[in-house]
Amino acid sequence: MKFVKCFTAGLFAIFVAMPALAQAPNAIVATVNGIAVRQSRIDDQMAQISEDLLKGREQETRRQVLDRVIDQEIVAQEATRLKVEDDPDYQKQLELVKLQLQANAVVARYVKESLTDYSLRQRYAAVKQNLGFPAVKAKHILVPTEAEAREIMKSVTFQNFSTVAKARSKGPSADQGGELGWFRKEAMIPEFAEAAFSSPVGKVVNKPIKTGFGWHVLLIEDRNENYIPPFEQVEAQLRQEMAKEVVDSYLKHLRDKATIVYLPPYKK
Repeated sequence: MKFVKCFTAGLFAIFVAMPALAQAPNAIVATVNGIAVRQSRIDDQMAQISEDLLKGREQETRRQVLDRVIDQEIVAQEATRLKVEDDPDYQKQLELVKLQLQANAVVARYVKESLTDYSLRQRYAAVKQNLGFPAVKAKHILVPTEAEAREIMKSVTFQNFSTVAKARSKGPSADQGGELGWFRKEAMIPEFAEAAFSSPVGKVVNKPIKTGFGWHVLLIEDRNENYIPPFEQVEAQLRQEMAKEVVDSYLKHLRDKATIVYLPPYKK
């Protein structure tokens, strides 16, 4: 007998932490064959969704989560009817999942205790000189046609660029005055990057740049051959690197404390 290893894997794979929306947890929001589905089950799953993924779609997402919970309940009821918990293959998979959850919980607790803000900032201070890269700080105005881009270039200057970007740009950075911040060459489309890294600082690039997004009017604000990104930009990277080191060290510590005997055919 074969089982789907994790019915809700697709749902949970995209979930990261977010505060749960306030609801009465015991409220019944649906029934499935007479079995109540309570608000708490929705809240538990909503609490794992990132704000970035919601972006004002809380009610729509909540309804989608409810439908997933209903699907889970339907399958759970069918599993009970089929007595899948008595199946040896099910028991084997359940044990494997239990072992993995235990390992995840133990490691996550240790990582949380070890990776403090202080330890991360200490690592940043120690390695930040090695994090530098050539970078440009720029703003842009994105419009759909070359004619509009050239028309804007006739009057736009370093001083009024942000104002014009807010009024004319169709790009996602328009509300920020076209601000792109600091970026490395590899982070941009080649034709855009080439213009950004070869044009004078403090000037609007002398011709509009065409990309798959449209036509760009580009202002080079600054350039740095060894730009050191601030802690906030590299915190996630440092956390990932340090978490692996912490886990490897912790597992080695646990193995060193344990009495391990290898038996044939694995005996060393």
